[in-house]
Amino acid sequence: MRIGIIAEGFSDVAVIRSVVRKLIPAIDSFTLLRPRERFDETDLQELNFSNWQLVLESCQDEHLMSGFFEELDGEALLVVHIDTAERGEKGFDIQAPMRSRKTNYSRYSETLRENVRNKLTTLIPERFQEKIAYAIAIEETDAWLIPLFESTRNDTSSHTNAKEMLSYLVGKDKKSKRKFIDTDRKILDYQKLGKELAKALHQARNHNKSLDLFCIDLEEKSKNFKTNSSTISK
Repeated sequence: MRIGIIAEGFSDVAVIRSVVRKLIPAIDSFTLLRPRERFDETDLQELNFSNWQLVLESCQDEHLMSGFFEELDGEALLVVHIDTAERGEKGFDIQAPMRSRKTNYSRYSETLRENVRNKLTTLIPERFQEKIAYAIAIEETDAWLIPLFESTRNDTSSHTNAKEMLSYLVGKDKKSKRKFIDTDRKILDYQKLGKELAKALHQARNHNKSLDLFCIDLEEKSKNFKTNSSTISK
């Protein structure tokens, strides 16, 4: 199976790749539709960059999607990633449930994810929609990684500043700091964090509903592909 990814950034891609590899072992290739991988420092093509606005634009780009799906090498699944941290900005315009001390963040995540998914399906060409898995991260994908370092919250989407919280949790432990911070660039190493997430995916899913829903989507879509393939072969 070929896997394509449209995402907000390379750190998100690193996390998503690890989750996909864990749940769908038989992957032939990964293709980044957005952002595209840089091959050298002078490569400044527009597709090397991404954000939520460009993710939404890419979802409407039939040429971009058809170029991926209409290759002849086997079945293909496209993962579309977007965070909800900027959901209220003009152009995103997603209604979110109210947050309070009594908020059930599992239900909150389900509702907000469905609202975002509904928007994405209005943008994605209909003929591709059955081949899309939605990596909709409530707040940020960093919230998917927090359960690796914090197990006290029922759902880590309750953190409104997930990136800062993840950096704090990694940095306060010397062992984690050495392992997961790129000391040369002084930033989190999402490649290593993604691999760690794959190892503890069951635990992380129990503490972040939006991660769990993404995993369920992947599992169901890959199962459908297997079913369709076996039917065709008969």
